[in-house]
Amino acid sequence: MDSTNSPVEIDSESSIHLTIELSQQTLKQIAAMPSGADTETLQLDRLIQLDCRSSHHGDGAGDQILAEISRELERHLPRRHVARIGEDDFVDPDYRLIKLLGSGGTAVVYQAHQRAVDREVALKFLRDDLADPERSRHRFLDEAQVIGSLDHPNVISIHEVGLDQDNEVFYAMKRVDGTTWNHRLDKQSTNQNIEILLDVADAIRYAHSRGIIHRDIKPENVMLGQFGEVLLADWGLAIRMDELDAYERTNDSIGGTPAYMAPELALGLWSRISTRTDIYLLGGLLYRIVTGQTPHRGDNLIECVRAAADNLIQPTGAQGELVDIARRAMNTQPEDRFETVDEFVAAIRSQQNHAQSIQLTRRAEKRLEEIQDEASTEAFSYIENLLSDAIDLWPENDRAVEVRVKAKVRHAELLVEEGDFESALSIYDSIGMSDSSLAQEARRRHGEEQKKIRRVSRYSTLFVNSPDPGLLVKMPEGTIIEANHAFGEMFGYSQQEVLNRKIPDLRFWVNPSQRIEMVSLIRKNRFIDEFETQLYRRDGEILDVSIAGRMVDVEGQSMMISTIRDLSRRKAAERELEESRSRLRDLQRLARLATWSYNVVDDSISWSEELFRMTGLDPSQGTPTRQKFYELVHPEDRDRLRSVVSDAVTHGRGYEITIRQLNASGNYQTVLIRGEPIRSESGKIVEVYGVSMPQP
Repeated sequence: MDSTNSPVEIDSESSIHLTIELSQQTLKQIAAMPSGADTETLQLDRLIQLDCRSSHHGDGAGDQILAEISRELERHLPRRHVARIGEDDFVDPDYRLIKLLGSGGTAVVYQAHQRAVDREVALKFLRDDLADPERSRHRFLDEAQVIGSLDHPNVISIHEVGLDQDNEVFYAMKRVDGTTWNHRLDKQSTNQNIEILLDVADAIRYAHSRGIIHRDIKPENVMLGQFGEVLLADWGLAIRMDELDAYERTNDSIGGTPAYMAPELALGLWSRISTRTDIYLLGGLLYRIVTGQTPHRGDNLIECVRAAADNLIQPTGAQGELVDIARRAMNTQPEDRFETVDEFVAAIRSQQNHAQSIQLTRRAEKRLEEIQDEASTEAFSYIENLLSDAIDLWPENDRAVEVRVKAKVRHAELLVEEGDFESALSIYDSIGMSDSSLAQEARRRHGEEQKKIRRVSRYSTLFVNSPDPGLLVKMPEGTIIEANHAFGEMFGYSQQEVLNRKIPDLRFWVNPSQRIEMVSLIRKNRFIDEFETQLYRRDGEILDVSIAGRMVDVEGQSMMISTIRDLSRRKAAERELEESRSRLRDLQRLARLATWSYNVVDDSISWSEELFRMTGLDPSQGTPTRQKFYELVHPEDRDRLRSVVSDAVTHGRGYEITIRQLNASGNYQTVLIRGEPIRSESGKIVEVYGVSMPQP
């Protein structure tokens, strides 16, 4: 046999990335070679080429069995006419080949047009120059059966298997517009490649659940579509776990890709092949992503196979959890690897949580460094949220715990400087520092401030006799100096029950975060007008109220005089109106009207079921944000839509506009949108309500 026709080039760097199949005898000779042996003297390169070419070392009985199996399978295959490139033999062929997409050691793939359903497909045929066509034919059909049995979004799908007019076997697959992963791997970020790896791992996890081992997982066998598809292809070496014994009896050869081969593959040990062989290959992909190197290499194919047999992993300077995960997956002994693909994926997900936790911690540290002399509630709440998320992701993140304590101490120190001693002492208590020198100093200064409060209380006589419900509050700690009679009547408290009490302690606020928001506005502007919220009466009844307040100085002490207006009746009317609107929305849903509502106050959007159906979005994922909604609109129409919505919110103008919007099929459709602003009783625009109508 002329070695120049071999599909494997021994001295080429690319050869170690090709799928090969070698006899156990050849594998044993390679493993026994001394380091640095002269491969030309041993003439193993010639033997490897013959092995790769023939893919056959079984006995005659095994061949006969395979031939009988193949003939039985082919009895059920449909006959199809396939017009070759440039041929016009058939007026109406079932498939017409368009161009060659690729060629490997055993098969060629064409782009083709399938007449019956008028679509482009990929058609895979066996090469016509194989040394053992009967065995290759059986393997080809076996591969088609394996892929056909795997119904998974990350496994390339087969449309049909058939015989053409020349009795050549083929199968038709989904054609993917894109490229193989190896062409994009080095151009993408680590995170992007990790997500692709996890999709591949999910396909392998599913295959294992179906009793199938792939044996040849590598970037060259992963297709990346231009619409985000990740498809694991080339299942030509796949084997069924329940048939491993039969494979060992009828096959004297084992295949794989030298650059990624597990030791048991490179040594030809059928008895050691299992699902953990695929886990080794997944670990090899992870190693390639993180280090930029394949697990094994050599100056020629023989050296690379030997490196795989000895499990000699290419050294790397890269460190971290991902490298550790890859090395565990690539342990020499299968029992030392991850037991399942789920465990492998869980380890990567855990590392991603750690990385995200570290990133959140760094963001919190940076924001803490930026805080100067103002005890901004928003800033420290932001830091606390970052650190809380970091610790939730990784409870053992000691740095996040340290930064959290540091941030709370800093917050307490600034609160003391602003005179909010109670809040500062509460923070010290929360972190176990109630007996610290910092907490003791806060208590001392608090005592001095209390003496000042008692001295200024005699100046509140006029306030007490005011007809409007109100409070005189010492700022910034929120201690009540006086509560007038109207306040007691509205909330059911006597003056003695509220004097010298802190507002947070009395639990007036239904939503305590709104109190923090109001105090922040008072500090910033020294006044507040029409701050709407809900407060509890003493008997537990909830009152809707509007608060107005002004900061004043009494003998050098900052005080806030606040008045409270009862909005309960108005709010009840608004709720009744909203219930009416809700019933209207239900009627619109039954009528399949695509309606929507934009809440100006909290910047939220609600959609009818028909609008979800029209756009193809999943209602279980929640209503999209405004930004997400604008992304559904054609780029040329977004600014016009933003402009009319802004005009409706600012000036109260209704609008009618025609735009192009993505539909459930992923295409742009013309939609007429009408919107009307809705005002509250006080005249403020609180909502924009509208309907979306597809146009013919």
